[in-house]
Amino acid sequence: MKKIVTVIGILIITIGGTLMYLSHMNYWPFQGDKVTGVPDGEIKNVRSQPSSDELSMLLAASGEVDYNVKAKTMDVYFDVYKRDTRVRHERVTAQAGEKAAQMNSRFVWGIPGSDMFAPSEIRVIMRNVQESYAQNTFVIPKGIFGKENGDSARTQPFEDGKIKMGEKYILQLWEFNKKYEAGDSNDPFSKEFLKEREQTVILYMVFN
Repeated sequence: MKKIVTVIGILIITIGGTLMYLSHMNYWPFQGDKVTGVPDGEIKNVRSQPSSDELSMLLAASGEVDYNVKAKTMDVYFDVYKRDTRVRHERVTAQAGEKAAQMNSRFVWGIPGSDMFAPSEIRVIMRNVQESYAQNTFVIPKGIFGKENGDSARTQPFEDGKIKMGEKYILQLWEFNKKYEAGDSNDPFSKEFLKEREQTVILYMVFN
């Protein structure tokens, strides 16, 4: 009898733990209209090539970000810095409402072409669980790329985790004419980081 009770207890704990995990990660049958595999209030850096048909072309850079969060706005910006002075700040796309609301989306972006340092446009798609989506193309202003020597580029250098309102999640970073000196900051938005580069271009996402 004791063995039966023990087995039943183990089964209850196992099933309960499994259901709690499925609920936490928004897997079926708890998904609803949320993105699966992403806990509430979190962002996921999808480290694979986007599969959306709309972006199935030659891409110099691309990425996907999934999120389930309650926020008022989600904005994607394209910033250009000359040393530590921001000389351009443009909105690529946005998701917004009159008040804070649940945002559950797969955000896919891509830069057509083969040269990372000669982009002409950025294509973005926001898709929800019901497969409805919004698509937009941001034309990169002329004169930003091509004048400086491109040193390096980084794609989505952030980790999965809780979304912090106001934090800038980098989608793509370009560095030009970098001074290779010790003590370089790891924060691309810091003055220390920006001063060590002739030009820095940043595509990023921010929630508020």
